[in-house]
Amino acid sequence: MKIGAINLPFELPFELPFKFITPPLVEGPKVMFFIPLPEWLEKIPFAMEISNGNYGLPITTTVTTTWFILLFIFLVFKMSSRNFKEVPGKMQTLLETFYLFIDDLAEQMLGKWKVKYVTYVGSLFLFILFANTISFFPIPGFSVVNNSFIVAPLFRSPTADLNTTVGLALLTTVTFMFTNFKVNGVIGYIKSMFQPLPIMLPINLVGEFAKPTNISIRLFGNMFAGMVIIGLMYKAAPFLAGPLHLYFDLFGGVVQSFVFVMLSLVYIQGSIGDAEYVETI
Repeated sequence: MKIGAINLPFELPFELPFKFITPPLVEGPKVMFFIPLPEWLEKIPFAMEISNGNYGLPITTTVTTTWFILLFIFLVFKMSSRNFKEVPGKMQTLLETFYLFIDDLAEQMLGKWKVKYVTYVGSLFLFILFANTISFFPIPGFSVVNNSFIVAPLFRSPTADLNTTVGLALLTTVTFMFTNFKVNGVIGYIKSMFQPLPIMLPINLVGEFAKPTNISIRLFGNMFAGMVIIGLMYKAAPFLAGPLHLYFDLFGGVVQSFVFVMLSLVYIQGSIGDAEYVETI
């Protein structure tokens, strides 16, 4: 007996009220729900018409997964940091190890300037790490569409969506450009675009625009490509999909988190240059 896309080796003695179908293994972010918009906001970007004729702002799986990750990180740190002890427990040891890792990483790249950026670097690394690896955990989601009972992964890696990686890259861009303005001044930054010769201005401008493009496309390409390869392997050789999950979702996710943070530190360090850190009270 065949139910939707599922072949059963036996016949059921009754008729099921739903059809069971297999959703696409590789697809773009699905719209989970809409936020209703008033009439005067119907023409804003990303507004879509809903089935009832009104307009709404679509909330995709990328957004809902991002909300879940942020809430999860907040709750973990909120609950774990309540009762720090002189002799740390397992969770406190884990948090302290993570902090020491980020602090040492920032110190190697930025020296004394690390105190201004260790919070940003730690938050960035933690979010990207969870965003890259969340698809490794099989959390199912259920929905009913046109009498079809659909079982599909509840979360989708936000970093497999170009919107997320571009947003993260813009955060890093604002950070290192603000650092450049603060250290060298606006005039100094403009002058640096003409170094070492004025004819280098076009190349220097391309280099500045290439920084956010590089880190955003690199992260998105790796995560989306891994998702596509795993989806194809589920069709061609399902027994190989498990090891590939370990490689692309877990190992690859950790590596790409580290690469993104390291490139962000490199760009920030380039903006600081040889400037001496002056401690302020």
